[in-house]
Amino acid sequence: MWFMNKIVNPVVRIILRSPMHGLLSGSVLLITCTGRKSGKAYTLPVQYARDNHAIYIVPGNAEEKTWWRNLRQCPDVRLWLKGENITGEAEVLENAEQTTMIIHGLSVFFHRFPTSSKNHNVRTDSNGQLNQGDIEREARSMVVVRVKLEPYTPSKGYEPR
Repeated sequence: MWFMNKIVNPVVRIILRSPMHGLLSGSVLLITCTGRKSGKAYTLPVQYARDNHAIYIVPGNAEEKTWWRNLRQCPDVRLWLKGENITGEAEVLENAEQTTMIIHGLSVFFHRFPTSSKNHNVRTDSNGQLNQGDIEREARSMVVVRVKLEPYTPSKGYEPR
C-alpha cells in the first residue's frame, strides 16, 4: 500500500495532468473528494468505466480503503477525465436496496475490464457475455461508486460522449 500511495499514485497523477494523459486516460481518471473528518481535498487515480452520463468506479479491496466512504457525506466530486476538469455528484452503492444499480455498475465495469471480472470469478460464455448469476453474487459484497456527470456547458469545455 505504501508503494502505491507514495510512488505509483503520484506518478500516475503527473501523467494524467500532462499532455501525455492519453497513455492512461482511457481507463484511469483522477477523482477529488473532500475528507468527511478533515475537510481536506484528496485526489486519487482510479480505474473507471463510462456509461452515458455516469462514471462507474469499483474500489479494489474496498474494505481496506477509506476514500470512497467520504462520498457518503460529501458527494460533490471533481474528476480529471481525459484532460478535462469535470464536476459530478457521487453516490456510493453498497446496500441491498441498491442491488439493481450495483449489478448495472458491475456489468459496465466488467465489460470494460474483463480481467477484473475474472479476478472476481465472473465467468463469460462462448459469446463473451458475463454470467448474470456471478455478477449478482458479487453485487452482494462489492461497493460501486457511481458519479453522475453534470450536463455539458460550453464554458466548461466538456462534451459528453
